Amino acid sequence: MALQQLLNSAAPTDFDELLFWGRISGVKADYFIAMGVIYNERFEFPEKKFYWCSSANNMVFEPFPELNDQHKHKVDDFANKMFQGTPAEVLVAVEKPEDAAEAEKRAQEAAAREAARDELESTEEIDPNSLIVRINFKEIDRLHYHVRAIENDCHIIPQGAMKLTPKHEVHRNEAFNGLPDGECFSLEFYSHFRNVQ
Repeated sequence: MALQQLLNSAAPTDFDELLFWGRISGVKADYFIAMGVIYNERFEFPEKKFYWCSSANNMVFEPFPELNDQHKHKVDDFANKMFQGTPAEVLVAVEKPEDAAEAEKRAQEAAAREAARDELESTEEIDPNSLIVRINFKEIDRLHYHVRAIENDCHIIPQGAMKLTPKHEVHRNEAFNGLPDGECFSLEFYSHFRNVQ
């Protein structure tokens, strides 16, 4: 039902094909994952979009948030822990933001330094790390990494099931009717369905 709702509410440009990807069990609730594949106007490999739902969001499929790269080195720390089923649960909290009075004081100090600065004097280099907005690492971020890792390592298709068109787009091969009996149980007749790595 939720998958049909996603199909009905999606714009025609959201995906060309919608597939049920799987279920990931959680302690309090399970996650259901869908994958939308966009073949058209994608150079040499289709784009995959992932959607998730659980009872925590009323079984409505939503796109995953952008990958949270700030904590990618900590993802493996949670490898042996079960998912709870609470997508908003904070797994890694960043530093607490400073209070308004502290922020105002810093802004005034910076403005005073700027006003007193000589026009011809060289300026300080801005630390690029100070411009990054720190984001908490939540269970939904961990789930997104988990799904992407499984997809990267495990999504295989029979050889010949896809074709490269003259426009350099990968599409399903209409002439493919499946592998012969002797080949369907051998991994040598399958390929990863991912970009070249």
